Amino acid sequence: MDPNRHVFPKCSLEPLFRALSLTQPNMKLNDIDLVTDRRNLRLLLGFVSGKKGPFRIDVEVINSTVLFSCWTPRAINYVKGFHGYGHEFEKVSTRQPKAVRDSLTHNRIIRYMFGDVKIIMRYEVDGCTGSDRDIHMAMPTSEVRKTPTGYTVIKRGKLVAPSRVIEIKTGAIWKNLDISKNTEQLWFSQTPLLCAGHYDEAGNFTSITKKNFLKLGKLQRWENNHQEQLNKLATLLRVIVELAKATASKKFALVSSEGTLKLFGLVNQNDKGLPLDLHSMWE
Repeated sequence: MDPNRHVFPKCSLEPLFRALSLTQPNMKLNDIDLVTDRRNLRLLLGFVSGKKGPFRIDVEVINSTVLFSCWTPRAINYVKGFHGYGHEFEKVSTRQPKAVRDSLTHNRIIRYMFGDVKIIMRYEVDGCTGSDRDIHMAMPTSEVRKTPTGYTVIKRGKLVAPSRVIEIKTGAIWKNLDISKNTEQLWFSQTPLLCAGHYDEAGNFTSITKKNFLKLGKLQRWENNHQEQLNKLATLLRVIVELAKATASKKFALVSSEGTLKLFGLVNQNDKGLPLDLHSMWE
């Protein structure tokens, strides 16, 4: 399931902008080139690396900023067959503070330069390092807002330091989880910690490891080994941003099919999109 698309069907990026407007009320987005989820950057990296799998990214232009939204045929997919123990392992190996116990997902937002493209990126977080004191600590609500789109936004708690953020992976005891695909995921969000759980043939977890990929230099080595692909991605992002901004249409579908990437203007330009009240973040 894509929680953001499921709960916010008209604009899956809405919670990102609501969070920014609450935590950074004076922030203006005029100098930001691209706002996206991590998944979209990984799809485009795969494309410039020669992968030919089909995908679609929805594109919207607000002033001088291009928004990438994740697109899937359905917001909810039903799993068939065995797909590992990842979600159940997360449930038993992490503990949620009482105030967020019913949440569907936890996302973070970071900002950085990718080549010459100024990016704000959202990514999902599996958990963070902490203590029992953190779990039971009160999280008083400091602000509650009702949005024009009908959602309630609650400001609560304190920001967790980036050095405490973790990614959780699971696999069979014979499977190496310290692989390029996982490092790529951590690199885009600069997530420092990988916690890996290994299970035997009976599904019993026999070992759990925690590695700091940042301190071990694994993120930097991955970056050094993928300079060609990353440079291609930076160039592609700049081309897409400039092409979208120069076109009369403001909403598009970026589609990869059989190794070709095409940008299509959407017929219904008034369908979905960023809520109008959030456009003030560019004023």
